[in-house]
Amino acid sequence: MSTYESFASIYDIFMQDAPYDQWLQLLRSKFTLATMDVADIGCGTGMLTVPLSFDVSTCVGVDASEAMLAQAQDRAMEKRSRAQWVCEDMRSLLLPRKMDLIVSTCDVINYLQTETELRQTFASVYTALKPNGYFLFDTIGPKRIEALREGYWHQIEDDAVLLHETRVTDRQIVHEVHAFVLAGHGDLYERIEERHVQQYFHSEEVTKLLEETGFTLLDVLSDFKPGAIDRADRVIYLAKR
Repeated sequence: MSTYESFASIYDIFMQDAPYDQWLQLLRSKFTLATMDVADIGCGTGMLTVPLSFDVSTCVGVDASEAMLAQAQDRAMEKRSRAQWVCEDMRSLLLPRKMDLIVSTCDVINYLQTETELRQTFASVYTALKPNGYFLFDTIGPKRIEALREGYWHQIEDDAVLLHETRVTDRQIVHEVHAFVLAGHGDLYERIEERHVQQYFHSEEVTKLLEETGFTLLDVLSDFKPGAIDRADRVIYLAKR
């Protein structure tokens, strides 16, 4: 799985449109957060973890990238958040305590490359939860798969430019990311290149593996709302241990 080591320093610039506010609204509508110990796995730079930390009893951000967690720690200090940070692989979680709720947002699950890795992660999350704990996560939906086929995007900011190519082969999604970032106060740009590979999982596969792991599937949402997922950009699952 990719760990975004090089991209961590500019990750936030290009995630400005990520639906973190919608995630917070969904979490607040589903749970009594103030009493809950919560972990955010694949937390990246803490863009959801830090605001969520003010709503919950305990908040732990988990990521496999030390560079991402360094950015997250800086964000937490700036906002005076007491979020904790753990550098771990989601396939083998070893959290400081059992959790009431584990969340994983913005396609993190799709970085698992095989059904075996997906099963390992579900089992890892199941073990990390308290009895009757909840697991809320998303996967890439059918609508986005179509948009990603032979896709090309670019984004221009004052101090950075992003070129992003995607292609879908069978059920694999390959992202070629090229970024040019202004270095210091001069006119020179640093070039950053990363390649990320995601796997597309059908809803039937996800549901089957959740149930085989021991979870009870409570709800499936299409882009944060009830409805058919065949045209969803993002499919959201809520399961209970």
